[in-house]
Amino acid sequence: IRRRRGLACAAALLLLAAAGGGCAGARPERTYLVAAEAPFWDAVTAAWPNLAAGLEDTALADGSRLQVLLVGGEQPRAELAEQLAGARYAGVVLTALLALEAEELAAAHPEVRFVLLPWSGPGRGSGAPLPANVTEISFERSAAYERAGRLVAAHLAERSDAAPVAVVAVDWRESAGLAAFRAGLAAGGAPAPIVKRFARARGSAGLRDRLDAVIGDGAAVVYLEVGELTAEALRALTDGGRLAVVGNWGRRPGFEATVLLSVDDAAREAIVAGIESPAGTRNAAPARVVWGLAAPLPDAAADLYDDLRAAPAEAGERSPTATDP
Repeated sequence: IRRRRGLACAAALLLLAAAGGGCAGARPERTYLVAAEAPFWDAVTAAWPNLAAGLEDTALADGSRLQVLLVGGEQPRAELAEQLAGARYAGVVLTALLALEAEELAAAHPEVRFVLLPWSGPGRGSGAPLPANVTEISFERSAAYERAGRLVAAHLAERSDAAPVAVVAVDWRESAGLAAFRAGLAAGGAPAPIVKRFARARGSAGLRDRLDAVIGDGAAVVYLEVGELTAEALRALTDGGRLAVVGNWGRRPGFEATVLLSVDDAAREAIVAGIESPAGTRNAAPARVVWGLAAPLPDAAADLYDDLRAAPAEAGERSPTATDP
């Protein structure tokens, strides 16, 4: 991974080392930059520590490679535009906020292929045709959340008690993921969950109130949709002996006895799918259902999950602390 620090030959050599050599031998035209804002990338790799290495080990179908470029200044689009002016790349993958700048970048560099990875939803102008050199990949999470709901229903069916499921969310609107999760619960025969919402302005205080309420109601599993408060919520659920359904917990250590399952975006697969999709199109990459270590996998779960969370390599990693997603 390279953090942009200038465009001299020495910096270009560092940036393109994975593409095959120094300034004289580098072949940027066979390199796809994965351009990300440094704070965003730091949060993503907290969940998937091996993501960068996996990306840079990827050989695409046409023989080109991936290289992560982090931009962290006050004008990330200007930094990236300056980088593109220094060499002809095969293409650029834009994450999150940079994807909102795609229209200007694509117009200024019509010879470069751009892949947009908005992450949280469709990019700007999602109903309008894309420029000829732009592809957009979104994450299709609904199917994964529906399977997650059925998995939780199967888990509850194997319990000796009749403990309910609860939903704790920071937004009064129902997300597509939550709607799919509720549909999965119903399909699996579970009763409708207890729903506790709170205003974002109330922050930690509102979260603790809602968690105390669902613990008092006897909920065994709590679906969390609380953004940057996820780790705090997991601490409270750990103290209360409850299990949690979370999003994008990934491979980060901590809360092994609390995270029942996580619905994770497959970032590497989405990037590769975007590069291999036709330019000018919008496509989706599926999310993955990852069963955690907090409870045995239900017997009737063979077609409902995609991966099992691995135990930490060392016992010392088993800690109820972790970076916020």
